Amino acid sequence: MDARHARQHLDELHGAAVWLRSSAPEHPRYRLWLGDLIEFTRAAYGLESAEMTAVRDVLRAEPRPRADAPEDVRVQAHLARLNRFIALIDRFAAALPEEIPLTEIERRDPHRNGTRDDSSQDNA
Repeated sequence: MDARHARQHLDELHGAAVWLRSSAPEHPRYRLWLGDLIEFTRAAYGLESAEMTAVRDVLRAEPRPRADAPEDVRVQAHLARLNRFIALIDRFAAALPEEIPLTEIERRDPHRNGTRDDSSQDNA
């Protein structure tokens, strides 16, 4: 996967994670997003990569509160996990090589003083 393609995926994952901050814990979209993050990490870096280990570390960092835990405890845990994932996504993006814009340089004939060659056109 080239850097531009990876950066596009990371930008999308970052944006979705920011949106998920406003959702309730265990929102169905969270699980889909998490699957997308894991699949991206697998495809871009590999199952045994340091990046996949970092994703697993976020998942294991703190046990999830039980379903019967107070709402504020569940919300705080949800936000903390998303914030850790956002920081991880930002770290992945920062490690990608920067794109170097390529531009074509117009070649000029040094004997022509930068004038255009009109000899190919009819002068009627």
